[in-house]
Amino acid sequence: MEEPTCYEKIDGAAFEEMFSQYLPIVYSMQSRYSIRDFDFDDWLQEGRIALNDALQSYRKGRGTTFGLYYKMVFENRIRSLLRRQQAKKRLSQRQAVSMEKVGLESFDEHFQYHEYMDENLYISEMLLAGEIALSPLENLSLYYYLKGEEPTMIAQLLNESEKAVRNALNRTKNKLKKKMYNQDK
Repeated sequence: MEEPTCYEKIDGAAFEEMFSQYLPIVYSMQSRYSIRDFDFDDWLQEGRIALNDALQSYRKGRGTTFGLYYKMVFENRIRSLLRRQQAKKRLSQRQAVSMEKVGLESFDEHFQYHEYMDENLYISEMLLAGEIALSPLENLSLYYYLKGEEPTMIAQLLNESEKAVRNALNRTKNKLKKKMYNQDK
């Protein structure tokens, strides 16, 4: 395939043919970098986006081949995704509150799901193992609460009163605290 000065206009079939030619670059990046929650389709999508960006901005005669240019664009895109992932990780760690520092009494006020806290990993394991019996309302309320929904919105989603949702969340928190407190002794 001869490289024109710029690839601004290319049809879908030619794009896919070109993308298949550069698939080894996608495989190489996938083996070099690990992005949380990325499956193979996500890598292909990012590879296509990077290819489109490279096609729009590549100019022949500037000292590099298109393949090398595409690899650079794709790698920069992956590094940007990794930087965003790390920023989210740092944000969750900054907002995390240790139960040891605030005490169990304050746990109600600070109960939030933070992926990198040992307490939350333990809570998740207890819930998945079925060690804590939750009613359907408690289970659904907790699910939406951990996804970041406020009790008012949870009540609307579940067609329940806000008071019922708040009570369900309080019962769930009390069950979790009781189980964690009894495990530590």
